[in-house]
Amino acid sequence: MKILGTIDILVMILYFVILLYIGYKIMRDKKGEGEAESFLAADRNMNLLQTTASTAATDLGGGFSIAMGGLGFTLGISGSWLIAVSGLSAVFSSFLLVPKVKKWADKTKGLTIGDLFTQRFDEKTGLIAALLIGVSWFAFVGGQIIAAGKLVAATMGFDLTTAIILAGAVVLAYTVMGGLKAVIITDVFQMVILFVGIIFIMVPIGLVKVGGWSGMVEQFSASAETANLLNWGAVGWKTAIGWFLSIFPVWFISIAAFQRIVAARDEGTATKGIFLTGIPIEWPLFAIGTTLVGMFARMLMPGLADAELATPNMILTLLPVGISGIVVAAYIAAVMSTADSCLMGPVAIFVNDVYKKLINPEANDRQLVKVGRYATLVLGVLAIYLAYSVPSILSIVLFAYTFGAAGLFFPMLGLLFWKRTTASGAFFSIILGGSAAIIWGPILKNPLGFSESYLGWIVSFLALVIVSLLTEHSVDEDIDTFFPDDPTFSDIIAK
Repeated sequence: MKILGTIDILVMILYFVILLYIGYKIMRDKKGEGEAESFLAADRNMNLLQTTASTAATDLGGGFSIAMGGLGFTLGISGSWLIAVSGLSAVFSSFLLVPKVKKWADKTKGLTIGDLFTQRFDEKTGLIAALLIGVSWFAFVGGQIIAAGKLVAATMGFDLTTAIILAGAVVLAYTVMGGLKAVIITDVFQMVILFVGIIFIMVPIGLVKVGGWSGMVEQFSASAETANLLNWGAVGWKTAIGWFLSIFPVWFISIAAFQRIVAARDEGTATKGIFLTGIPIEWPLFAIGTTLVGMFARMLMPGLADAELATPNMILTLLPVGISGIVVAAYIAAVMSTADSCLMGPVAIFVNDVYKKLINPEANDRQLVKVGRYATLVLGVLAIYLAYSVPSILSIVLFAYTFGAAGLFFPMLGLLFWKRTTASGAFFSIILGGSAAIIWGPILKNPLGFSESYLGWIVSFLALVIVSLLTEHSVDEDIDTFFPDDPTFSDIIAK
């Protein structure tokens, strides 16, 4: 199999060196006072370009950018609806979620979803919310490292195990050094590379090679097996609804989105950044662009054994020397920009919600950053092991989304929009919704062909509503901060 040439590899090495330099420079410049705020919250002063580019690059990581090539190869253009659902979720969350969360974060200097649930409900609910979303996004890191490993293995000739270790090591290195600020700054650089590589290089060259859209229509229409690849409605309704239930809630519980809201300089910046990520970046640009790459592969190499290798094979087949290295770097950028952010989420949860709250409440900035770096290293190594153990990108990504969404989507909506939601209602909704998704999916293997997201949503919603209606607000709950225009909690108690 063809692999990258010397010039392409040199281009990629230069790209990696730049990432590592950014992490090192931020580590060197941010020592002493404010070091923890930089490591965990990027100083809370990110501008619109940084917020948008980092949010988009994170969500369009290897789990989408590489796996979408596989969907384009197997399902055709209808596979693009997977990212379209994510774009729709981003638009809705920009109006519904961002303003309330940003006001809360700026007022209280909150950092994590655990902080949010603790303040609105109580410490028990905050801890269980933090642990669930931390485990979910930790699994997501594994999916990104798998994607990077497959890309490196296919284009540079390494075996998959070595490639996974190399890809994971680079992500770990600059994240350990610079924390969230390094992640966001590198994401801007990575988003530019990704956008140019896919939209302005890969797709136009691919269209020329296959004879344009008319050439695709002619070839795919000639066979009953491939005729549906050009049908926007070819994806089955069970699959489509499963995608919606798994992915639509993600922006309302996403660690990456939450971090960008916290790190943005103001509410307007956070709102615009997440909206622009949904439209036009996710849909239509990347949704259609990444799917087309897989469709090109179906035309030019229909016998490909692993559909998720469609993208790396297209890079090697279509592109000239030098350009191949840039585009491979673009896809690795996609992977790393998601892996680093999703790694920083569990790290922030461990440092803020476990270490600082439960182990060492008096910890100073230097201690928090030190613990954060150790946590990054340990969790990163575990994520690399997970990537080695579960070799399917899309399966682990969708499970991570489903597990988090089943447990937290409705409690988050209740927290923000339903004043009657109680701490007990939120707690049992998280526990029962997440547990139902695990039992229905990994344990029972999705009976009747329905995704675990179906049962998870139903159980979580019913638990939230029923338990909240049967219980009263506790004295630990802070309702006034989230519903300031309604009668205050103290007024209700007084009555």
